[in-house]
Amino acid sequence: MRLHRFYLQNENFETLRPGDSFVCTDFEVVKQVGLVLRAQAGDRVRFFNNSAEWEFEIESVSKKEIMCVAKEKVTSPLQKKKVFLIQSLIKKDKFEWVAQKCTELGVTDIIPVISERSEKRGLDEKRLQKIIIEATEQSGWGRVPTLHVITSLEAALEMLIKEKVSTYTLDIAGKKQGGDPEESVALCVGPEGGWGENDKDLFKKYSVDTISIGDSVLRAETAAIVGVYNFIN
Repeated sequence: MRLHRFYLQNENFETLRPGDSFVCTDFEVVKQVGLVLRAQAGDRVRFFNNSAEWEFEIESVSKKEIMCVAKEKVTSPLQKKKVFLIQSLIKKDKFEWVAQKCTELGVTDIIPVISERSEKRGLDEKRLQKIIIEATEQSGWGRVPTLHVITSLEAALEMLIKEKVSTYTLDIAGKKQGGDPEESVALCVGPEGGWGENDKDLFKKYSVDTISIGDSVLRAETAAIVGVYNFIN
């Protein structure tokens, strides 16, 4: 049976050894394990940070903490390369859905950007971070994607250039995807209605390649998921 796993960002699991005691005091995790899952002594659970994952046996659960003992270190899959999703702001529920599904696929960075035709100018970043963490827990990845602060499209492109990340945007008329399967990549996905002329001028300025992922006109959220899937696979 697959065990429930939880992300504990501020814990140090790198120095743990089998048999070591560990106390989880994270309020949300304690609530989930104790009240929702109704875990009891003898049950097992997995905790991870972005560097290590361990399987623990629960000794006791209270309203404030979970006392457990480390059993074995788990080898959780890590993303093989950096994959950035540069997503123009779209409606809140759609953006959250994109973040959730692209996290499940293995994206490493999500950068919300304001473009010429962005429908919104803000996000509930706390809620979005929670969605990303839960998607990482569910999908089995050992590293939670980085959620960047909202920025302009140009600022995002400048950052990618400095980090020497190959950057692409989508268009039916673009070339078929190519490039080194091991290199870091970034995919720019526009809002409903597509990129504006100012955005396209920025892509020319920063030498962003245009690629095609098929002959269909896709909605923004569909394009993001299909594009990320193609880059990762």
